[in-house]
Amino acid sequence: MISEISNIKKLIKNTILEETQIIEVKIPETNEIALAMQVDIENKIEAWKIMRKLLSQTQRYPVIVACWFNPGENWADNVINNDLFCRFEYQQEPSYNQYQNSVFKGLIAQVDEINIQEFLNEKIEILLEEFNQNLAALEQQNPEDSFVDLSYLQWYEPINQPLVLLLLPIQNCWETLAYLHWYGASYIGSDKVMAMLKYWHEQYAIELVCHYGTMLQITVKNKPKTFKEALQLAIEQEAIAPCTTILPGISLQDHACALLKTDHWFLHERP
Repeated sequence: MISEISNIKKLIKNTILEETQIIEVKIPETNEIALAMQVDIENKIEAWKIMRKLLSQTQRYPVIVACWFNPGENWADNVINNDLFCRFEYQQEPSYNQYQNSVFKGLIAQVDEINIQEFLNEKIEILLEEFNQNLAALEQQNPEDSFVDLSYLQWYEPINQPLVLLLLPIQNCWETLAYLHWYGASYIGSDKVMAMLKYWHEQYAIELVCHYGTMLQITVKNKPKTFKEALQLAIEQEAIAPCTTILPGISLQDHACALLKTDHWFLHERP
């Protein structure tokens, strides 16, 4: 794993990131560090793609975050002042005290202990009859011919907020949630959400690109192929992040149709 900023600089020479500012950010309760790269709205996605392609060399997964609180005099101060790796929210989760080691690597290790199908059976309350009714309604549509409004899945742009491309000491996208708390995990546990992201990664080749506290912005390589698969995925996403569909007023059927077409997911859960 690359830890020296000078070595990162060598890798990004002759790219748009060549002159970007990079700082170390200590990760509390560990001997680890993250590397923070300065990006902006115009170049953040291209920057993420560059660092994602370099993952095999850096051994650090990249994710875009925004600095919402405690503004400083400059970008570096903003990053440090935001205490990105604060553990307070994790400690409020219902399952936190059930484990002897819930700090970073210990939390990641819990993911493989979760039976994702058992979790889904407990979390998802839709009855088989209701599922079949929704599926029958979907099958009467033709998503290739019908218009699907994907505007509610457009990624959020944090205007006037300092942005950071974090290089974390992990290699898998779902492990990001062990370091950066997502609001949607508050009631079900970060380990459960991480297990869900891992499951989706295995099923759909997802990659987490942006993490804005209440919002996860994800790319997906392998879209669902059937109405049944899309409907099941829509139900899973509603179970993890109800605000994704509730706030824009999108029906379960509409969300399933959208998932058949889009290569970008927007998972939203807020107070």
